[in-house]
Amino acid sequence: MQQKSDTRAGTQAKGAPSNADEGKTLLVMVLACSFLASFAQTMMNIALPEVADKFGITLSMANWLIVGYTVVAATSITLEAFLLGKLGLRRLFFVGAGAIALGSGLALIAPDFPTLVVCRLVQAVGTGLFYPTATSVISQISPQNLVGVRLALNSGAIAVGLAVSPVVSGLLLTYFGWRTMFIVPCAFALVLMVVGWSRMHNVRHPHNSKADIPSVFLSLVGLGALVYGLGEIAHDFVPSALALVAGLVVLALFARRQLKVPNPLLNLHSLGHPLFTIGIGLNMLGAMVSFSLSVLLPLYYEGAEGMTAFLAGVLLLGPVLVNAAFLFVGGKVYDRRGIWPLVPGGFVLALVGLVGVIAASGQRIVWVVVLVSVIAYAGVGFVTAPSKTAGLAELPPSMLRSGSALNSTFVQIGEAVGSALFVGVLSSDVLHATAAGVAKSEAYAAGFAHTLFITLVIAAAAAVLAFFYARTLQKRSKKE
Repeated sequence: MQQKSDTRAGTQAKGAPSNADEGKTLLVMVLACSFLASFAQTMMNIALPEVADKFGITLSMANWLIVGYTVVAATSITLEAFLLGKLGLRRLFFVGAGAIALGSGLALIAPDFPTLVVCRLVQAVGTGLFYPTATSVISQISPQNLVGVRLALNSGAIAVGLAVSPVVSGLLLTYFGWRTMFIVPCAFALVLMVVGWSRMHNVRHPHNSKADIPSVFLSLVGLGALVYGLGEIAHDFVPSALALVAGLVVLALFARRQLKVPNPLLNLHSLGHPLFTIGIGLNMLGAMVSFSLSVLLPLYYEGAEGMTAFLAGVLLLGPVLVNAAFLFVGGKVYDRRGIWPLVPGGFVLALVGLVGVIAASGQRIVWVVVLVSVIAYAGVGFVTAPSKTAGLAELPPSMLRSGSALNSTFVQIGEAVGSALFVGVLSSDVLHATAAGVAKSEAYAAGFAHTLFITLVIAAAAAVLAFFYARTLQKRSKKE
């Protein structure tokens, strides 16, 4: 829907390059940025046990390498439209690639854990800028009949980054140490910058625009306090509960400000369309389930089964690729049949997979865990594109851009909240069990099953919501 509105004026989008070769080069650069963004975001999923051991911290604290990243990425997404208008594509590209290169380079020599977290936060700026910029640029430079295909290519580039990152990072971590993991994103970003010096150009002229700085501050503080409270509540209840409440209050102030200022970071008026809100909410819940699995499964493989990070990454490769394939299939089926019964069926499939993972992990049968995790990832793949597309279809054309930004931000928030909550619970379970004399591997297995049960409850609630949502849209479609 959004792509059509961006280009319906003609066969060539406004801002398109002057010749086909130039457009293809720019497309390749944008796809490379999307790959780098997803690679950098998930590279630490495989490394939490190693980082926790090296720095003598809990898993929930080590998880700030992931949680902090998603919080900053979510805030950067809200700033992308302002920065793209202010700086233009060329300078924004160098800001994003430079942030990933700088954060990765500094992480190679980080002397302690707080410094390493700061390095990850710098990296996150690049990811938060690249994700929405890719969608925006592809929509602008592509002929109308190629927009959908090229956006699918962009989703594929992101999926490849998500799948390859745990394997490559696990290989480097296992055989060369955790610091070497940062060589890949640093080198890739530097190569992109060298190539981009002559290949990257603006598709529209920069113009004067303003960002609401207090909103940036409220977003960072509110999300940071919220995910800190969720991540530590099982360890230290009172201060974590206070942080949780404070985070919710600050986010409420953020939302209130977005509705009043003339230049909001996020246009929340789109949330006044209930069916849009439910659609992106379902997408957020699906992202929460899949991203949390991508964090929890390596913890199970490494902590409970004693595998290396490399082998854990290899076992994660297949399920993540299946998720990408079913995301594409889900989009195709939605185009032909609509949202019913695709999205509720996807959540049910995810539920079946989660139940299987819980059962198999309790019996410590690794090959079954891998097999049934494929089912869970496939189910979430059916949810992602249809729920987003159905939600955006409820908005008038003037709200499509702001609606898409809201969806991207909500996905990052869902990933941050899910990762903080689930790893926090698992970390607490492992600490309490090992303190009581339980073997570490058994503690990890029990904590993993407990945590996945929480994921199961969330997925079940999402399935019920998806059922009524899809039926509502189907009934309305029949009347029309």
